[in-house]
Amino acid sequence: MSVYTHLSASEVATYLKQFSLGDYHNHQGISAGVENTNFFVEASTDAGTVKYVLTIFEHHDIAEVENFIAIGRHLAEQGIPVPGPIADQQGIYLHVLKDKPAILCPCLPGSHPDKLTADHCQQIGAALARFHLAGEGLNELEENNRGLHWWPEVGRELIQKSMAPSLQEEPLLTEEQQEILIDEVEFQESNTELWYNLPRGLIHGDLFHDNALFEVVEFKSTESSSDQLGAILDIYNSCQDAWLFDLAIVANDWCANSVGVWQEGSLPALLAGYQSVRELTKLEQQAWGMCLRAAALRFWLSRLMTQQHQAEVVAKDPMAALVTTEKDPMEYFLKLVRHRETQY
Repeated sequence: MSVYTHLSASEVATYLKQFSLGDYHNHQGISAGVENTNFFVEASTDAGTVKYVLTIFEHHDIAEVENFIAIGRHLAEQGIPVPGPIADQQGIYLHVLKDKPAILCPCLPGSHPDKLTADHCQQIGAALARFHLAGEGLNELEENNRGLHWWPEVGRELIQKSMAPSLQEEPLLTEEQQEILIDEVEFQESNTELWYNLPRGLIHGDLFHDNALFEVVEFKSTESSSDQLGAILDIYNSCQDAWLFDLAIVANDWCANSVGVWQEGSLPALLAGYQSVRELTKLEQQAWGMCLRAAALRFWLSRLMTQQHQAEVVAKDPMAALVTTEKDPMEYFLKLVRHRETQY
């Protein structure tokens, strides 16, 4: 993810000594993503170097990270391809670095596809359904803290800032955007009963295509190859919410371009893949348009909030811009507008 908390070689080496993984060799900040700080960490062993991912949580407290650890371990035990956290020599998974929670995970093989295809979408749909069902053994899942109750709260905050910008700043939202935000929040709140009647349980909450890895599999018999899903990453937004909402998050990213136009064949493949494992109920089919809108609203708002946070970080440390990935809030505003204009 973007690097907000910096660690020296000696700090990472000291951290790594708590594990039985080898000696510190190197570490490098990962710029992709927006919320947490991540590093690739290489350890030297007799067999060579092995790569891991060190995550420092910028916005989650210790109790929340302990919940992520429990989810990661549970899913890995259920055969879901997630990077389960690694325990140190004392059996401890959670550590504190720079006064922030931190964990170490294996670096799984694979890469992000250069271009998404319907086959990628079919595979991630089936994997997401398995992810949902595998969570049924987890107890006391936290409710989504960026769900139905968060949208009005952050929406009001953003509108207030837009109405009273400083002399040096442009308003965060145009008048048109403010009107759409108010109307969309009212629409979603008017469907509260429907929301809580949808099948629900563990969701990933952030399964964008850059949170999945695919490996190229060679078939000697036909002298051909195929991308096969190898890993689902970044479960740190996992929580309890409507499964359909999670599917809509995936659809908005994997199956549509940056202005919300569906890529040919991608959405049917995603839905077919999902339903090959778990059939959607009639109520879910009726609520599909609502959830597509909700998923677009959620990431429009969260990207606006992240944009503000990143601007504050860069203002304090201009070098932070070199290791920070910015994701455009306008993409999800345009997707929301398109969903509002479409009958599903």
